[in-house]
Amino acid sequence: MDYIIAVLMIIIFLIGFVFIDKIYNIANPVEFNKNAFYQFSDYNSLTGALIYGDKNSDFCTAISDVLKQYNINSEILNDINILDNSSSYKYLVAVSKSDLDNLTICAIGRKMMDINNILAICNQKYNKKIYEENHIAYLTGDILSANEIAHTLLNLRAE
Repeated sequence: MDYIIAVLMIIIFLIGFVFIDKIYNIANPVEFNKNAFYQFSDYNSLTGALIYGDKNSDFCTAISDVLKQYNINSEILNDINILDNSSSYKYLVAVSKSDLDNLTICAIGRKMMDINNILAICNQKYNKKIYEENHIAYLTGDILSANEIAHTLLNLRAE
């Protein structure tokens, strides 16, 4: 009798897995295949650059203007919560005054949006180690020009 109950429990357990799998496939019917996407689209046609910083900042606008000289469109964003993960960017520049925000947007860009060309500003010298541990290219200094940032970004080699 114990063997019959054990076998029935295993069967019910397996049916539960099949049922959960069916529910999951109904909820998420399509998966995005990134490799297939790049086979049928030109990598250069990706939306140019995402600039994270103060939207009203002359600094972000200046970076955007320098990138436009290289025919790279850019979007300035100042709120991580309105970030559209479905957008594809070739470059990411994080120039916020908060290192935590810069590190967060860089991690999101690399892991969730698959952006390889990432550059951030390190505002506090004691945070350099965090940027290095996360393999994020960074610039430090009190006086950084938009040209300097744009040229450094364009010369980055994706890992």
